[in-house]
Amino acid sequence: MKPNGNNVEEIIIEKAKDLGASLAGIASIADLKASPSYEAYAKKPFYEEYAPDNPNYFKFKGVEWHEEHKSVLVWALVHPETEPVLDWWSMKVPGFTPGNGIMRRQSKQLRVWMGEELGIKALSLPYQIEYGGAFLKDSAVLAGLGVFGKHNLLVTPEYGTRVRLRGIFIEADLEPTGPIDFNPCEGCGMPCHSVCPRDAFRSGSFNRALCKLENDKRDAEWEMLPGEIMGIEEESAVVKPCRYCELACPIAQ
Repeated sequence: MKPNGNNVEEIIIEKAKDLGASLAGIASIADLKASPSYEAYAKKPFYEEYAPDNPNYFKFKGVEWHEEHKSVLVWALVHPETEPVLDWWSMKVPGFTPGNGIMRRQSKQLRVWMGEELGIKALSLPYQIEYGGAFLKDSAVLAGLGVFGKHNLLVTPEYGTRVRLRGIFIEADLEPTGPIDFNPCEGCGMPCHSVCPRDAFRSGSFNRALCKLENDKRDAEWEMLPGEIMGIEEESAVVKPCRYCELACPIAQ
């Protein structure tokens, strides 16, 4: 059921931006269930630790979302090359990365505001699909934030690939704000492919397993950094994820 009121979608998006979102949009859950990622993941998870044939996997049952959720609000936080710390990972940081900590707070604020001001129930989403999360890149494409690039990343007209995403499921049928007509990879020499340290595009398309090898290596090579760098009081072990293909993308540099 769609809530009463004019331009409720615009009101929600503007509120997200008021709370610090760089971009925001709305997608339909029905459309998201028709996305390539949903179809692929419903058959097999992206990572081996969640695979049904792994004896240590924890009860993977495919993608499970509640029927009462009809729409998803997805928003982006710009992540410029000059602020790498936003994506650095530490067990001691709330939300595990400073950027995720910011977006997790935005998520809670948006969820509470929607309930109090609009009478709409919502659910803040985790990143992991296994815990009920959405496919945020697919959601962002359907919501009109950008499109999939040839490096398997979201490409936005305003910020290129340099964004981080978060989402909220909404118990209301809202009008989708996308997709958009945007073709950033046309005529591009694809520096994102050649810069990859694992040659994860050697077949011409993205190989998730090779990408994971690089980030597993980085996970094993964590650094002890002072707390003030990560916005906390004590030093912590920090992992710096790979961003080679993301930063090589020439869009919106």
